[in-house]
Amino acid sequence: MSFLSAEQVLCCIAPGERVTLLLRHAERRHITAQDADHGAHVPLTEKGGEQAFAAGKEFSVLNGPYFFGSSPVFRCRQTAAFIAEACGASEYAVPEKVAPLQPLAEFYVSDFEEYMRHLREGFYPAICKWVADGRLSGFTPVKEGSEALLKFVLEHSTGNFNVFCTHDAWVVPFLSHFTDVSFNPNRWLNFLSGAAILYKPENPLETAKILPIKFIRDGYLVFSDWEANNKTQI
Repeated sequence: MSFLSAEQVLCCIAPGERVTLLLRHAERRHITAQDADHGAHVPLTEKGGEQAFAAGKEFSVLNGPYFFGSSPVFRCRQTAAFIAEACGASEYAVPEKVAPLQPLAEFYVSDFEEYMRHLREGFYPAICKWVADGRLSGFTPVKEGSEALLKFVLEHSTGNFNVFCTHDAWVVPFLSHFTDVSFNPNRWLNFLSGAAILYKPENPLETAKILPIKFIRDGYLVFSDWEANNKTQI
């Protein structure tokens, strides 16, 4: 399975189905090694804002009610707000109005110190090993965490169209568990890529269809070997 465009996903929506998007944030500014908050307050680039607004335009054909939630990290709330503005969900159109959902900042983390150790020592290889093996110290098992994340977003999906913006570290295992897309340290998740979840509101978990979606030309980012082993989460 490859990443689908917004147009392709819209064609897959059956009558009576609702839509939830679980997305990585749009392009952000650089996070330095000296950032004590690990980029929690780093904003999107101008291009990232344009990317998110264009994504919202793609789904502006869907009617409300809406729900927009995100990791409390600023770039995620910004991304959600730009999408909301473009699709007409004015009640969520500024970052402060997007619902901050703390679990989306660290959904699969079971031991924060171990997680930070992996972040420092080689984040992309660690995430890929965790996804391949199903388990890694400091992380919730991939199957257990992914199924809990699906339940979490569907429980919070109170609208006809719902958007949740989070981080690559959590979208990668989610997609790896529920779809056939695959990742490696050199072929990573692009900005504004993620999962489109189509479901019937009467029984969302039982009817959920999960499709990989992209809003930029490619759903993947391609790194060199050096970048894959020396960069941290982006």
